[in-house]
Amino acid sequence: MPEQTEHEPLADAFFQFRMQVPDEIVVPGVPAVRRVVRRRRNTRVSAVAALTALVLAAGGYSAARLGAAAPVEPAAPSTSPSPTVLAGPTLSPDQLRQLSVKALERLGMKPEKLRRGAVFGPVAAADASGHVLGTAEHPLPAGRYTLFAVCRGVGSLTVTWRADSGEGTMDAPCTDPSDNRNYNAAARVEVKLQAPGLITLSVAGDQLARARSGFAVMVNDPLMTIAETALARPSGDQTGGGDMFTGEKLDTNVDAKAGTYALTLTCAGTGTIKATLRMGDAGSTRTVRCSEQPSPITITITSKRDATLKVMLVRPPEASAVAVAYYMVTK
Repeated sequence: MPEQTEHEPLADAFFQFRMQVPDEIVVPGVPAVRRVVRRRRNTRVSAVAALTALVLAAGGYSAARLGAAAPVEPAAPSTSPSPTVLAGPTLSPDQLRQLSVKALERLGMKPEKLRRGAVFGPVAAADASGHVLGTAEHPLPAGRYTLFAVCRGVGSLTVTWRADSGEGTMDAPCTDPSDNRNYNAAARVEVKLQAPGLITLSVAGDQLARARSGFAVMVNDPLMTIAETALARPSGDQTGGGDMFTGEKLDTNVDAKAGTYALTLTCAGTGTIKATLRMGDAGSTRTVRCSEQPSPITITITSKRDATLKVMLVRPPEASAVAVAYYMVTK
C-alpha cells in the first residue's frame, strides 16, 4: 500500500512559482544598459527643450504686448444735441405791417406822413431787403447825417449802409412793442455825404427776427442837414443848438453874465420864422426866411447886468416843420 506523504502549504507555493518562471534568466548586459541610459537622456533633453520653447514663446508674446502701441478705440459719437434757436410761427403780412408801423412811430412818424430819408417794412423771411434813402430827382443834400434804426418783434436786426464817404453796419435789437420798458433809444450811427446823393441800405434779421419783426430806418430830416451845413459853426467857445420845430421853441441860459451876445442862425424849409434874442431889458427880433438854400443871419444884443439869456423861435403851428440851426458867441 502506498505510503501517504503529507504536504505543507508553503512548500507547495514555492513549487508552483518555480514551475511558472522561465528556466534561465538572461542578464541585460552593457548594450541594453546603454540603450536605457540614452533613452532617458533623450527624454530629459526633449522635456527641457519643450519647457524652454514655452518660456520663450511666453516671453516673446509679453514683449510684443509691451512694445505695441495701445489700441486706439474710435471716439464715441457725441450725444449732446446741437444748439437750436426756438422761434415761434412766422407772422401774417398784416401782423408784420403793424410791427413796422410801431417801429416807425418810435421814430416820430406815421405811414401817411412819411418824409424823405425814411423807410419801414417787415423783416424779410430769407435774404436781406434793400432800400434807398433819397432819389435821383431829390437826392439827399451833402452834409452829416445821423442814421437811426428801430426794430419791433423778436431777435435782432443788422443794417448795412453805403454812401459816397464809405460804408458800415449797425445792430438793433427787436423789442416787444407791448412792453414799454423795452422802448430803448434807437440804434444810431453817423453817416456823411460828401456831395448830394443817396444812402443805400441792406436790412437783414437774424433767425428769430425773420418774418417775425418789423423795422424802420431813417436819417435825420435832410432839412436839418441843410441848416447845419449852411450855418458853418465856428470853432472855439460857442454854444448853440438845432431842431425841427413848428409852433414855439425856447432855449434859456440862467447863468448868463453881463456882456454882448451874437446869435447866428439858419432856417431850412419853407415860409418864415420869428427869432428873438433877449437878456433882461435888452432884446432884438428878426424875421428869418426859410429855404432849401438858407443864408445865416445874426442878431446882436448887449446887457449891462447878469440875467437869463433867452432864444425864442416862433412859427405858425399850422405850418409845416422847419429846421433851425444856431450858435451864440460872447463878444
